[in-house]
Amino acid sequence: MASTNNYVISYHALRQLIGILGIALPFMCWGVNTFVNHIDLLNNPAFVNAGYSSTYTAGANLKSSISHFYYTAAGPLFTGVLITLAIFLFCYKGHEKNKDKDKFAWLSDGLLSKMAACCALLIVILPTGSAKPITDNIHIYVSSDGAGLMHLLFAGSFFVIMSVFCIINFRRDGENGFITNPEGKTYLICGIGILMLLAILLFSMVGDWKTGGSFVFWMEAAMLFLFGLAWLVKGKSVVTEYVLEKL
Repeated sequence: MASTNNYVISYHALRQLIGILGIALPFMCWGVNTFVNHIDLLNNPAFVNAGYSSTYTAGANLKSSISHFYYTAAGPLFTGVLITLAIFLFCYKGHEKNKDKDKFAWLSDGLLSKMAACCALLIVILPTGSAKPITDNIHIYVSSDGAGLMHLLFAGSFFVIMSVFCIINFRRDGENGFITNPEGKTYLICGIGILMLLAILLFSMVGDWKTGGSFVFWMEAAMLFLFGLAWLVKGKSVVTEYVLEKL
């Protein structure tokens, strides 16, 4: 019995970590970039070897999208969190589905999580492109238009997969149906919300909306919040369990 309890607790912890990383990513990148720029860390001789380093020109603390933090001082954090998230998703298998009682049994948690993990890794391998020079680029390159387009496709695919997790996989009741309690409704809202925000982003790009500023960043942050919330609920976090009990 003890081993079973340990298994359940570790699975809940894994889900919670996935949720926390998703929610925290945009704000950690923003915070680290702001901190480095504020104290001019990358031009501080106590931190860098000025003889072997180029002068760092700080840019805006908040970027137009989360992906653009890849080129900033927060780039290692952005890369590290996504790789960690990918590892967690590769390790996540979920519960086995009964093919006789679940018409979506072929759409297993393990399949979806591995697809999402591959997308997360490819988001790192193929960084976003840029329509203008990046003054605070810590790398010696900027991705081509083709690589940038692939980055967008894999990022979009990641969010679509996460919405499927929310709308279908997390809501299964094991009897060829879906749970309809507050927990199930939360998953449904999160999944539909991700798709709606993704659609707005797509239309803004195709329609060449003059959004400017940090519009994309906040849309991505909202999608990651919904993604993270669903995983925290699935992981039985103390906060989400308390809220659901009050609904």
